[in-house]
Amino acid sequence: MVKSLFGTLLRHYLLWMVLFAAGRLIFLLWNREEIGDSDFSEVLLSFFYSLYLDTAMACYLLSIPFLLLLIAAISQKAVIYQVMRWTHAILFYLFFVMTISELSIYDEWHTKLNYKALWFFGNPSEVFNTASAWQIISSLGGSFLLTIVTLILYRKIVLRHNMPERKPYWLLAVYTLTIPIVLAVGIRGGFQTIPINIADAYYSKNNFLNTVSVNSMFNLASSCIENSKAGEPLKLFPDEENNKYFAEIMTAEKDTTLRVFRDDKPNIVLVVLEGWSADMIASCNGYADVTPVFDSLCNQGILFTQCYASGSLSDQGMAAVFSAFPAQSKTSIITQPDKYEHLPCLNKNLKAAGYSTSFIFGGQLSYGNIRSYMYFNEFDKIIEGEDFDASVPQGKLGAHDEYLYQKQIAELKTTKEPFFASMFTLSTHGPYDYEKRKDLGWGDKERDYVNSVHYADACIGEFISAARKEKWFDRTVFIFVSDHSHNSPKNFSFNEPAYRRIPLLFCGPAIDSLYRGMKMDFIASQTDLAATLLGQLNLKSDEFIYSKNLFNPFAKRHAYYAYEQGAAWIEDNGYVVWNYDNTVPYRNFSNPSDSTQLIKRAQTFTQKVTTQYARY
Repeated sequence: MVKSLFGTLLRHYLLWMVLFAAGRLIFLLWNREEIGDSDFSEVLLSFFYSLYLDTAMACYLLSIPFLLLLIAAISQKAVIYQVMRWTHAILFYLFFVMTISELSIYDEWHTKLNYKALWFFGNPSEVFNTASAWQIISSLGGSFLLTIVTLILYRKIVLRHNMPERKPYWLLAVYTLTIPIVLAVGIRGGFQTIPINIADAYYSKNNFLNTVSVNSMFNLASSCIENSKAGEPLKLFPDEENNKYFAEIMTAEKDTTLRVFRDDKPNIVLVVLEGWSADMIASCNGYADVTPVFDSLCNQGILFTQCYASGSLSDQGMAAVFSAFPAQSKTSIITQPDKYEHLPCLNKNLKAAGYSTSFIFGGQLSYGNIRSYMYFNEFDKIIEGEDFDASVPQGKLGAHDEYLYQKQIAELKTTKEPFFASMFTLSTHGPYDYEKRKDLGWGDKERDYVNSVHYADACIGEFISAARKEKWFDRTVFIFVSDHSHNSPKNFSFNEPAYRRIPLLFCGPAIDSLYRGMKMDFIASQTDLAATLLGQLNLKSDEFIYSKNLFNPFAKRHAYYAYEQGAAWIEDNGYVVWNYDNTVPYRNFSNPSDSTQLIKRAQTFTQKVTTQYARY
């Protein structure tokens, strides 16, 4: 009896896994020219790395037979089995329609079925005008035939019964208590800290194989969820008028720049600091003695004291730093492969200029779908926590900052110059389980955070000391920028500008001595890093439309950030924090007449970002 009840559910799982693998094989064979130079073993790995997402999606689908089998066992009604067959007939048909339709979608858009495509199918006249009669007939008819075949197999192999079997109550109790736990673990992807997401299927530098590995149903569900979070794009002005005003906001009077790098092509080490608030840094008018190392580097480099994070999450920060794409209020563009593929990326520009590139993180890059974003943007080397030596101690989130920097030093010993070596720290994120060195003894509820920044600062000092011994050091620029801010003992409101202030520092021996120790006190944005860095390297940055060259004296000084209820606009002469319901909870400007203009700029920028996001 145990075999009958649990075995039936297991057979449902195996059937779905077979169907997912079959759909993947069809997709792979149909687009086999995309395999390129990848060898057979790498292609096969797509079926291995797909297992997590396939299992998660199967567990979602298994919730239906789990409930129906339980009802059938209790009620002893044969009609429940009929319901199960009809329910699965619908699911099978939808699966095959998706599988076949996706072949044409990929040919057209080079993406899997997603929210945008679903919206397209929601307009029948567009579908019939775009697709040929043969495509429509073959898709619907082929899906119908495949559904019939699958239903026969389902009836004979999976369900097997026409009538439910009576089960003892103890067995029903075990079934009821254990299966939901198993399904929940499967849906979550296991017991790891970060729940499963699309990034867990990414493994190859060939992005087509990563696309193959991603479960199509999971991808569609994820796309729909993220787009539903984002909502409709803001539409306050006609698009033509909004684009014109946006161009006025972003266009500098002259396209020029201060040359602060000694070399045209220095090595670049970019450190994305997890959750560093400017309040922690004395040089940014923050607390004294928390970051003595960072403050000493500020005296040797160029510090932007009024830089603002675009969003409040790490995945939003990655899009802002590497792609100069501003944050959205309720979602992040890098959670969606079909959208982030339209973004520019610093890595691609630097690779094209002859740089060796890398990205290192001590934790799991599946967080926020960062892994898939990095793989898509073709870093030469991507390293995460699981790639660290087994002897390296790891906390709950991964290897802490001291080991991250040690890994970077080891990697750069054999890296070809010039290089773009980027990394992402994690020790300033809870649970703060790094090996404690010193307790500063203050901070109230943020005491752990304050101490973690002090620890992370000491690790930076060790990193710079180790780097000084390397042959590449004298030709290197170090850039430090935070992914987002964090609450400090000052306890600013989450949505006001003071909370969102972060450090941005250029330092290192490749900075011209004339500019070392400079503090730039004008308004800057995290998204400005791209145009600023590329400008120093004499590289074009036109595609980074939200980015300004901070070393251009004629660039306009402003910053934008998004939060769940609205957006903020900050200029040297004041700021407004504007809610979508047209309330303004925070404002500060020297001239009251500036209020209208500041709000309009916030609205213009928001409309541009949300419209572009929706179009992608």
